[in-house]
Amino acid sequence: MKINNIIILLIIVSIFLLNSKVDSKSLPPSYNRNNLKLPNEKDVQDIYNRYNLLNTEHFSLKQNPFKKTNLNENLNTKLQTSYPVSSNCSNAMSNLLNPNNPDFMMLFYSGVSINELGNFDSCISYASNVSQYCLFNTQIEEILPIYIGVCYPSAIYCSPEDVLGLMTQYSILMLLQANMTFNATEDLHCYNSTYQTVNIEATAGTWAMTAVCAFIALNIIIGTVIEYIFVIQLSNYRKRYGNLMNHPYSLLNPKSYFEPNSTNLQGDNQYSYITNQNENESSGGGGGGGATTASGGGGTIENLGNSGINNDFEPQFYDGFFERISNVNVESNLFIKYFTCWSLIKNFNSLAYGKSEKRYFNSLDGIRTLSTCWVILGHSLLFGASGYGYDNLAYVASGTTLQTFAAQAIFGGEFAVDTFFMLSGFLVSFSVLNQLSKRNSIYGSIKFWVAYVVHRFVRLSPLYYFMIFFSMWVAPMIGSGPIFYQYSQFTNLGCSSSWWTNFLYFNNLYSTLATECYAVSWYLANDMQFFLLTPFILILFRKWKLGGWLLTLSLIFASVIGTTIVAYKYQLETFFDIFSVADETNTNPFITDIYQKPWNRIGPYLVGVLVSFIYTAPRLSKRVRFIYYRRITRYILYCIAFFVTFFLVYCPYTFYQNAWNYSQKAVFSGFGHTSFVVGLAIFMIGTFFGYGGIVKWFLELGIFKFFSKLTYSSYLVHPLVIMFRIYSMTNFLHYSVTEFIVYYAGNIATTFAAAFVIHLLIEKPFVNLERLIFSSSS
Repeated sequence: MKINNIIILLIIVSIFLLNSKVDSKSLPPSYNRNNLKLPNEKDVQDIYNRYNLLNTEHFSLKQNPFKKTNLNENLNTKLQTSYPVSSNCSNAMSNLLNPNNPDFMMLFYSGVSINELGNFDSCISYASNVSQYCLFNTQIEEILPIYIGVCYPSAIYCSPEDVLGLMTQYSILMLLQANMTFNATEDLHCYNSTYQTVNIEATAGTWAMTAVCAFIALNIIIGTVIEYIFVIQLSNYRKRYGNLMNHPYSLLNPKSYFEPNSTNLQGDNQYSYITNQNENESSGGGGGGGATTASGGGGTIENLGNSGINNDFEPQFYDGFFERISNVNVESNLFIKYFTCWSLIKNFNSLAYGKSEKRYFNSLDGIRTLSTCWVILGHSLLFGASGYGYDNLAYVASGTTLQTFAAQAIFGGEFAVDTFFMLSGFLVSFSVLNQLSKRNSIYGSIKFWVAYVVHRFVRLSPLYYFMIFFSMWVAPMIGSGPIFYQYSQFTNLGCSSSWWTNFLYFNNLYSTLATECYAVSWYLANDMQFFLLTPFILILFRKWKLGGWLLTLSLIFASVIGTTIVAYKYQLETFFDIFSVADETNTNPFITDIYQKPWNRIGPYLVGVLVSFIYTAPRLSKRVRFIYYRRITRYILYCIAFFVTFFLVYCPYTFYQNAWNYSQKAVFSGFGHTSFVVGLAIFMIGTFFGYGGIVKWFLELGIFKFFSKLTYSSYLVHPLVIMFRIYSMTNFLHYSVTEFIVYYAGNIATTFAAAFVIHLLIEKPFVNLERLIFSSSS
């Protein structure tokens, strides 16, 4: 290590001694950070090939700084500076290069080449009058972002323009300046020990969200205290005293209203021992002054006399308070019921110990939890590749990482969203059909359908809206690190202008996924639109079952065929090949035309509706149950389900071995999503009837019951967790199988931990309030 450090030091010193200058020439326009997009495989590879040559020349230059013949002839004519350095900064840098300087180690905290960020923490550990860390960020040919972090003398000596001038002498900018122009104001962000991240000013939205958070916190504190006092402690008090008519501390004793306790007690020892009638029978006799017995209210009280004083039932200091509130009817007091909706005690008990009444649907807990983990798996790779993330982005984008058989599971995560659609379609339809059957109604009342819509809106919206505004106005204020200034540019790109479309659940129709506010919310918009369509299908099914089947199947057919035609006509790429389809406007045609549009994604939801038709029709359900009852037909169905799901996840492997034509891509895009959930539904129906073996046992494990209650919170919070982690880094991620597994495991753990918190603080309280409102109105 010491030899390596000496070599690096000699390289830096030798570059400093090189005073060759560069003339600028007409160059491409400066990049726009708001137009950053997924890298195109061909362009990325081409850029990296060319700049690898520059790195080679740069290394040659560092080894032989006085031999310009190491550079090509064209570059020799350009090594003249357009970025001068002030004398103060030059002198400070010269002093720093002196090995006897106590701050000499600062030299080792600078990056030199593309995507070398140096050591941010070590650099800013020096006093602000000694060092500054500056992050240079630009974009090569408006495609590939590059970053270089340097540790240079303090801003007292070196201005941003000076830093840029030093970088053209000490880093690869020496060579890049031949074909690019730099702007210190736009391309540099500098920090020191007292200024460690970009300070973002609070806005009206920030203060509004602060007030909302304070309101929620206040309700939670009050609700938890009320739950503890009125529900837990008051209940215990009533169990102790409620059945003792003659006890002086009980409101059931008439004397307690009119006589002081000292009169009632007639001495400290009159009521000194209490037993429950259910546990002990009344007894008499005993010495010490002759015990007498008195009974009343279902209990016995033994007067042990002065010689048998027992102070076990001396009143506690808070018994007087409970005596005053013991007549409060907790079940009917709206004030108490409102605040207990926020109680951490109640909500935690519901999360940890609540049980489903429909045990035959327990397998859905495992399916929901694993699907959520699958979504996070895909986004862990994708989010890091779409901006600041991997130092070997060319390797990731080149397809090398995606060509292995096992890696197909990562982008197979797109089918996890289809699983959620299918489960939503099934559960909504099953619930509504049951409700209509109980009411013996075909059409349902206006009040029923209004409640149907309001319930869904109240169930989904509070947490959804909170996450949008938290991401917009609070998260940017609490981040840190040299790159965090880019957080809002990547995560909240369209929120300032289009947040209202998210509120109305049609953001998937208004924006592209690349410019959409809170991008993962396209799923919620689709789900709400499907939800609003469902009543028409269910009413037709109640009126005419065959008509309901025909309508649902027709819609599935139209969606599948329509998607296939669009994909073929416009030669759209498949989702798993997403790195090959980014265009100049940051708009992926596949994502824009197919991925988030409801008419292309409704197929899986309608499959869930069909499953509810099967399960709720007694005669049909009985026939299907018989099919699963026969072992041979059951195993045949399992094989079909396994083949369909496994094939669709891993068949993209053949794409990398022998590229598909556009007909094959169109068929996969059109049929893949719906076919996958058909295979899953075949197995899922079997679990409803009690079959499924070890897989059913696994999906019904108790741990999944707990985590399945966090899936909605996890889906909403996981983009914030991943992006917050990425933009708070002081160095790049590096993709390798081992490192990615560790990174993914961290994302899973952090996501569910954050989901646990927001479930207790936001999601569950509003679910309780919604139930309170509907129960009160009913």
